[in-house]
Amino acid sequence: MTPDIHDLLQPSSDSEITESDAIAALVLSATNDENPRVSLDQIYSALCQSRSESHLDPLNMLPHLLPSSQPAAKNLIALIGECSSAKEVLIAVQEILERVDTTLSLEMEEEEEEHDDASRASPTDQLISLISLYNSAIPRLKLRKKSPSETIQPLLPQIESTIQLAGSRLTRSQGCEIISGVSNLSLSVLSWATSLNQEDSAACQEILKPFLETALSVCSHCIQSARAQRSFETLYPRLTIRSTVSPGWEDGEKAIDDALTAYSSFGPTLDLDTLPPVPSTSYLILTAHCNKVPADVCRFLTFMLPIFVASIQTNDALDETLSLLLQLLHPSHFPPAQQLSPDISGPFCALLPTLASAHPDGDTRHQAFRILSRVLTLTPPELRLQILKELTTDAEFPQMRVAAVGLVKEALLEFLSRETPSIFASPIFLRVFGPVLLRPDPVDLFHADLSLSDIEDSSEPSRLVECLSLYYILLLRDNLNRTGIRDEDQIANVERMLLAPLRLILSRWMDDPTLAEEHMHAIMPLVSLKTSLERVDVAVVDLQSRSKV
Repeated sequence: MTPDIHDLLQPSSDSEITESDAIAALVLSATNDENPRVSLDQIYSALCQSRSESHLDPLNMLPHLLPSSQPAAKNLIALIGECSSAKEVLIAVQEILERVDTTLSLEMEEEEEEHDDASRASPTDQLISLISLYNSAIPRLKLRKKSPSETIQPLLPQIESTIQLAGSRLTRSQGCEIISGVSNLSLSVLSWATSLNQEDSAACQEILKPFLETALSVCSHCIQSARAQRSFETLYPRLTIRSTVSPGWEDGEKAIDDALTAYSSFGPTLDLDTLPPVPSTSYLILTAHCNKVPADVCRFLTFMLPIFVASIQTNDALDETLSLLLQLLHPSHFPPAQQLSPDISGPFCALLPTLASAHPDGDTRHQAFRILSRVLTLTPPELRLQILKELTTDAEFPQMRVAAVGLVKEALLEFLSRETPSIFASPIFLRVFGPVLLRPDPVDLFHADLSLSDIEDSSEPSRLVECLSLYYILLLRDNLNRTGIRDEDQIANVERMLLAPLRLILSRWMDDPTLAEEHMHAIMPLVSLKTSLERVDVAVVDLQSRSKV
């Protein structure tokens, strides 16, 4: 049988000690003594059994309960928030927030990480509990002279400041809890304020909206809902062999769903065709998860461009940025005849290659590359040609030099399939890309003294495989010889500068059994090179034989 709270209280001759003081003393002992007479579990059970919640003293109990990591401490905190004096709870929360702020500030100045103490709740865990206490206490306030907005005005900015201080220390689960906690608090406060004074609702929204936006921005690194990869797999199913969405994404998505619900209570503020005064990270996060696409994509991209650029540069809310770009630029959402202005495509083409080359996550690199491909497709041909020339010659990221050949191939096939004149389907194409893609790099790479070890760790074999593929496609698809690729002097030039030296060096290396044994891992790229070369040779011979008929 669960003991009554009075059974747990020690008899005292001091008549001035109230029941609240005695319960607070029990809590103090249970949270600080090594072997307390009464545990927090017993206190909680006794209080619930005796219906003695009115004797809970927030000012004396919360400072001891919040730092405790005991499960029963959370139960008691929740009980205090729901049943004790709402005004006293708010006073206690404000006092504890000041201490949490001081702790976080000291840790920041000293650049020390929190100590892993299983018996103590971290300042960030205490912050989560304090948000929950506000959620329980504020809607129970009985107002007299002040309006709801005047009541919450000093309360929410204080906890908002603490969230900002805690930002970099938040774990994934803590950040999601804060987003959900702030969202639920916003809904509760707005409902309470509207029920008391509907005319004051707008003033409360002006306080609650930036509060929620701050929580979203500060906790953006904790969301981790794999939004971009999920969008990619939905929009490009043919490019998805198997799903690579990491487990646990649901927690972040659930937190954002809570935020969207709260944000929608502020009115139709997520109409993507009615933009806010200024772009923000929080707006980026919300729009990336709201499953909406604006009617005027170019206008939206222009408005959000500063946030997109900052996100890619700093890796902040990058998952949301990539997801939104995948959705906005997808052929189903972007008008076929519309193009991106250089003011939009230029910054993206300057930033995305680095992301597609150097980001540590493979899925992110792939997403960035596909977005870059779409941006280039929507870019005016003259600028597209210039950007591709830069990408295929930039030595800073060898991986992008290889991948960019595929982007050139995409552009070439696109314009060769059209009957209208184009800079890509003209002799200009070879003048620009011939010296870049139909040559080894450097031009004298295949000299007589070149050894296999000299290039086995190089990206040049992979690049040349892509270049030979481009040459093969160009020979086959340019039926009208609009680029001049079928001219005899052009074929002879490619043979002299690329094919003949490559054929010679491959023959020397692949016919040497000693080299094959010593450089086994370097043989596969050579096999691909040889296969590509043989395919090109067949195409050239076939083309020349048909031209003589």
